Amino acid sequence: MAEIAQRDRTRAPLRAGAKGSGGLARRFHLYANSQGGFATLLILPALTVIFAVVFFPLIYSIWLSFAEVDLLDTSGPSLDFLGVTLPLYKFVGLANYRELAGDPLYWDALWRTVYFVAAFVIEATVIGLAMALVLNTEFFGRPLLRAALLIPWSMSRVVVGLLWLGMLSSDFGALNAVMHRLGLIDGYIAFFKNGFSALNTLVLVYVWNQAPFATVLFLAGLQSIPKDLYAAAEVDGAGFWRKLWHVTLPSLRPMMFLVLVLSTVNGFLMLDLIFVMTFGGPGNDTTTVSWLGYRTAFSFFQFGPGTAILFTLTLMCVVLTVVYQRLILAKFQAE
Repeated sequence: MAEIAQRDRTRAPLRAGAKGSGGLARRFHLYANSQGGFATLLILPALTVIFAVVFFPLIYSIWLSFAEVDLLDTSGPSLDFLGVTLPLYKFVGLANYRELAGDPLYWDALWRTVYFVAAFVIEATVIGLAMALVLNTEFFGRPLLRAALLIPWSMSRVVVGLLWLGMLSSDFGALNAVMHRLGLIDGYIAFFKNGFSALNTLVLVYVWNQAPFATVLFLAGLQSIPKDLYAAAEVDGAGFWRKLWHVTLPSLRPMMFLVLVLSTVNGFLMLDLIFVMTFGGPGNDTTTVSWLGYRTAFSFFQFGPGTAILFTLTLMCVVLTVVYQRLILAKFQAE
């Protein structure tokens, strides 16, 4: 009897575990057969991929901006993710951001970035809207012009940089040659010799590359405006400018918000044209915050300060998006 009692005591936990596993399996089965549970199972693979390629690198890079990264020191704590061991390095709090606040090179790059983004966003928005207004009217060859408009935007920015670098060359550039033949200049212009000229040249090249995208967005917005609004404005005697101010621009507010946000983010993050055309020079005269962050992280291998620099760009993009939303979209939604 004592042996039977001992055997029952030994088997009791096993039966309890089997019962618990069965209950868990039954609850999972019921949840999977519910409407919400089935939907969750369907999107679970996509959520896993998004977390692995978007959120986890974002969280890890945020951690690096608060860490002192020493690539030669592998003795610290680490994190295993999908079979990859990621070092966590030494947490230093806001030290990297305090270092930025006292770095004059960072502040110079920041003001240069603000100028670059402001000039680029204004020019790309105005030129994009003007081209959209032209392409929204009926004229011969409009489909061909619409298709040709996409060529600059569809080109790789590395190719765009090399193309314009050759055209603007002070030795053999086609633009210098044309202006010299037309008598507009006495000698070839060195567009990249002076820092201010080089920065504005980068702005113009980037506008040439990105303005067609703004045009496409504005064109889609223009074609969604009801024709009745223009007909009513014409009955009231409105001309082109009054229709533009009172009908077109108010109707384009959602698209204007989208163009401003995308142009601002693209302006802050522009890096490839600098890499191809100026490499941050002459001196540091075309060094923007994005280039400074890239150079700090991948040329000097200071990943902590480098990620901190780049996250200040993220913060500025978020702040400006909220400002645009308050100035443009909130008023539109209230109306």
